[in-house]
Amino acid sequence: MKKTLSLIVITIMIISCQQKAEKRISILDRIVNIEDSIYYKIDSLPMLCDELNMKKQWIDIDDCKLYCEVEGEGIPLVLINGGPGGTHHCFHPWFKKAEKFCKVIYYDQRGCGQSDFEKGDGYTFRQAIDDLDKLRQKLDINKWIVCGYSYGGALAQYYTSVYSENVLGMVLIGSATLLQDDEIYGSREQTYISKEEKAKINEIYKLYRSKKINLLQLLYNKELNGDWKRQSFYKPTPDEVIRGALYEWVNDDNFNRIMGESYRRYDFKGVFDKCPIPTLVCEGKYDLTWAEKKAGILKNNHPNAQFKTFEMAGHTIFSEETELFFSTLKKFVKNLKDPQAEQLRTWQTDVKRILDPQEKLFFNEAKFFKMIEQQGIDKAAKHYHKVKGDELPFSEQGLNSYGYTYMRKKDFAMAIEVFKLNVDAFPDSWNVYDSLGEAYMKSGNKKLAIKCYKKSVEMNPDNENGKKMLAKLKEGS
Repeated sequence: MKKTLSLIVITIMIISCQQKAEKRISILDRIVNIEDSIYYKIDSLPMLCDELNMKKQWIDIDDCKLYCEVEGEGIPLVLINGGPGGTHHCFHPWFKKAEKFCKVIYYDQRGCGQSDFEKGDGYTFRQAIDDLDKLRQKLDINKWIVCGYSYGGALAQYYTSVYSENVLGMVLIGSATLLQDDEIYGSREQTYISKEEKAKINEIYKLYRSKKINLLQLLYNKELNGDWKRQSFYKPTPDEVIRGALYEWVNDDNFNRIMGESYRRYDFKGVFDKCPIPTLVCEGKYDLTWAEKKAGILKNNHPNAQFKTFEMAGHTIFSEETELFFSTLKKFVKNLKDPQAEQLRTWQTDVKRILDPQEKLFFNEAKFFKMIEQQGIDKAAKHYHKVKGDELPFSEQGLNSYGYTYMRKKDFAMAIEVFKLNVDAFPDSWNVYDSLGEAYMKSGNKKLAIKCYKKSVEMNPDNENGKKMLAKLKEGS
């Protein structure tokens, strides 16, 4: 009886949400949302996990525990949330619909939500997929469908490539691409936000940066003042705004930055050309997170996938075109066919050819950076000069990102030494001179800062940042 009542309540909740969505303001209405004041108090609402009567558990995967919920019967479907730094809560209550044809598995990634904030050897993209497979084993699941939303789509693609023998199918929802293509990254998130809303949102960010409001207050207030138009098609309900602020962005310090730098370095171009694993790619017509060409570029990198565009949806397709999304998902699940072992083996050969060199580079970089931290920059520099004729222990992008970890700590002397190594290794790159110039500038050495910025602009006349910094430095001379 209790279960029956629970199902009735859940059905009412989903129908209510859908009815509200049909009447909601959309970005196409271009209605300006400006609040008269800043809200310092956020009403308390329970997590939807509680209202949905979800069974909660913490799964020990050896060096940390992952929060997990499971509901329904049938083919296992694991949901991978976005971010980096989001939580499983974004999937509630919508994926309750999938329990009718799947065993739905929700979880929080290490360092997020209700899972342990245990770094291990350090948060990495590889660590995240290894954690996911440990979860599969602990749940005693042979094969499952991996369903990734946004950044979670990047994890789904990586997991499927590495652990293909454990994957029945892959679903990508508004997914990150894992492609190094500049045509993807022209965000359109400001398209429907008015000048007045932008000004108000900037004011809210200033309050946050000056520590007059906390992160929850930042998330809540900017959403109320039109920031929802960046990724949503429909204006969220008041309850959705509250729960979004309270429960959908919970993570360890610097998790978003660390994981963002980790996963954005991968290039999966060509990885899925011969992929035999059934794949469903879902894109919202009004997903403004990336440039307009992004959907087509992702589709081209998954030539064997089923591709579906949702005409009245933004980034969160499952909450905006709910009925169409779940009917599409159900059909995909019902028609799944396990790929042949020989097909998987052939595909894995291609995957290794593309990904193994990248993995090797990232491993070598981690060793080199640890050498700097444990033995000092001088010994690391000697090691670099000894081996550079054979194989560099780092990439330009990798060492540049590493140098900025010292910039953020305001250890400009160390940042300068790191960037000098990058200049030595990549003397034909304008960007390494730009970074070194920035470090000199912030350390107070204007003469060397000007020299580096001049070199950078000479190499790349389109370096607007370099031109701006040069003008600023000369004004202060």
